[in-house]
Amino acid sequence: MTNTVDELLESLIAATVNNEVKWSKGTAELETVLEEVYGNTEKLYFFFDEEEGSNIVIATYKYYEGEVEAEEFLKDGISLFVIDADDSEILNEVTDEDADDAKLFATLIEAIQEEK
Repeated sequence: MTNTVDELLESLIAATVNNEVKWSKGTAELETVLEEVYGNTEKLYFFFDEEEGSNIVIATYKYYEGEVEAEEFLKDGISLFVIDADDSEILNEVTDEDADDAKLFATLIEAIQEEK
């Protein structure tokens, strides 16, 4: 059975490569929203989805796995978010752990950076 997260990522990669989606660097407002959740962001890109009235955001960040905030538990994370354009509420999130092929997240980031 195909993972719908993988399908979503594959479609976003294709749309990015084919210039059907124009990604922009994240805004200070989006960065603030995500930093409230994760405390940091590293790479942050988004596009506005007119049909949904939401921003589709991809972000990389660091997080601690578990309760102990020690260097050996610090992990790299990457997520795709749907964030309401009006009130900046996070409506949905999928992470690299939700995908069967987590490398699709990195491939999407690479495709975005190549289009810049």
